[in-house]
Amino acid sequence: MTTVIRRREFVSGTYAPVSLREPYGPGGPRPAVTGRFGNRLGDRFGDRLGGWRGRRPGERLTGRGGVLVVFAGCFLGLLVADWANWGELADAVFFMASSLTAYYVRPSGLLPVVVSPPLLFFAACVLEKALISAGLLAAFSGTVVALASSAGWLFAGTGLTILIALLRGLRSEVRALVLALRSLPR
Repeated sequence: MTTVIRRREFVSGTYAPVSLREPYGPGGPRPAVTGRFGNRLGDRFGDRLGGWRGRRPGERLTGRGGVLVVFAGCFLGLLVADWANWGELADAVFFMASSLTAYYVRPSGLLPVVVSPPLLFFAACVLEKALISAGLLAAFSGTVVALASSAGWLFAGTGLTILIALLRGLRSEVRALVLALRSLPR
């Protein structure tokens, strides 16, 4: 003899009989809804469309993708800042791109994201000045001036990026790198 109680179903708002001996109700356990859109689409297409199952929502970027995002953000920020004649815009874009990338990248890709932002800003600055300047000397002097005026933002953005990465597990990535380097033959 099973005791049947009534409980309110969350989705339909109706009452349904539930057995105390069957913890999942009649018919056994319900299938998990794992799709991205709240249906079974994720079970059929999740592996072919990037496999979003098993990831936390904030972890979407790989290390290479994060480096590409920082470079593209810096390059576009420099172009728009030069067009608008507002140099601080490029600095703010660097600050946001580097720190947000450190937050959204997978923990296994934190090391390149932490190391590369100042170098990526330099490369984006050289490319942007080479595209818009009249000559080589103008591009060189424009790059030096842009880097000198952005030094404070570069230090602040890099510091925040390192802090975010340390909170997200950068120490274990550095430890794994050191162990891998120690195991190399001499």
